[in-house]
Amino acid sequence: MRRLFFALWPDDATRQALAAEAARLAPLCGGYPLPAKNLHITLAFLGDVDEARIEALVALAQRWPALQGEWTLDRLGHFPRPRIVWVGGQTPNDTLLTLDTRLWQALSRHGFTAPERDFIPHVSLVRQADRAAPQSRLPTPILWRFDHLALVESQLANDGPCYRTLADNTG
Repeated sequence: MRRLFFALWPDDATRQALAAEAARLAPLCGGYPLPAKNLHITLAFLGDVDEARIEALVALAQRWPALQGEWTLDRLGHFPRPRIVWVGGQTPNDTLLTLDTRLWQALSRHGFTAPERDFIPHVSLVRQADRAAPQSRLPTPILWRFDHLALVESQLANDGPCYRTLADNTG
């Protein structure tokens, strides 16, 4: 069994801007910032997947149509459980919402079931956060241009998760 999810990864400049916000917010929220290399948006968390099913998921990622979109990150939020401070968009992003719907439709043909909760596009910035950020808006919005979908494996280690891209649609 391997722990898998589909995600979007930021470019280096966006990753660094997100990491700076995570470092700024962590002391204000009582948690610790996520490492820059781990910052992403999860579109579909699949959980533990049997080895026999991975080949089809790799093919799905590789055949996924080209992506091109932008997302303005300007809203801060807090999930009390699991104690995460995150950043997302004040305005819903139709491209991300459509991508999530289409991805789950494709995954359903492989026996996966979409969660029964609404999709809230976000990037987790701070873990073990005792409280929300003191403001609900990001002081300076961050523009994220996304252009590829990735199938990612999450391996849990003592110092947190380690992510490895198994496949993407960049060719």
